[in-house]
Amino acid sequence: MHGVQDGAATLAAARRPEVDEHLRRLEFRLVREHDEVPPSLVHEWIERAWARFRGARVRDFVPLLVERAVRVSARGFSAGLPEPPRTHLSDWARSTTRRLLAGRMARRWAHSAGVARRAEQVARVLVAEEQDLLVAAAWLHDIGYAAELADTGLHSLDGARYLLRAGVPRRVCGLVAYHSGSAAVAEVLGLADELAEFDDDRGRLRDALWYCDMTTSPDGHPTTVENRLAEIRERRGPDDPVVRALEINVDERLAAVRRTHRLLRRATV
Repeated sequence: MHGVQDGAATLAAARRPEVDEHLRRLEFRLVREHDEVPPSLVHEWIERAWARFRGARVRDFVPLLVERAVRVSARGFSAGLPEPPRTHLSDWARSTTRRLLAGRMARRWAHSAGVARRAEQVARVLVAEEQDLLVAAAWLHDIGYAAELADTGLHSLDGARYLLRAGVPRRVCGLVAYHSGSAAVAEVLGLADELAEFDDDRGRLRDALWYCDMTTSPDGHPTTVENRLAEIRERRGPDDPVVRALEINVDERLAAVRRTHRLLRRATV
């Protein structure tokens, strides 16, 4: 992800614009093809391979060499880390999200499913007791958009309140309440006191949920955090509370993505 991985900006600055554009298109394709791999890892593998092969005598072969190197790394990621366990909580989260979103809000359902797929990948590098919490929170993070749950206008708060009434562990409720910087949205809407009903889990688990949400497109496809932020701004417009909140917390979002990427990188080296 440009601007997120360590050293990526330096490498990009050294490239000709046409090379950078070619690698951007290559990254888009490989991220889509390797949906089983967190997008930031694909980006870093591309940058690393380009740095390795950019001095090749026959430059026409460089994109092919980069692509082959990424495919090898992707196979290693898929085979090197165990799948997170499935429990009653994550199964309930999936069925509940399907019931609330899949019919009338098909695109929101697709996004939630994509975030959950990402969570299953990222959960592999968390401690065992947090893995299923992440997957469950990923499925549930946007249920507050459902018409039958909407109340305050802040979907993260409405979703968290529903989950609390349903007896879901308070830690999952807090993850949903504060996901992807919703504290700043609550501030814009004047709902900060209401959101404070829940605890903000300021650790790796929260970072991981933010990472999963911020690297998944509205249609559930993998994307970079930069493209995700650009899409949010374009789709919602400058006056939307979520876009206004970005002025408050965009750095916090990027930092969460960066920390999770580093955790993934350390676990897969």
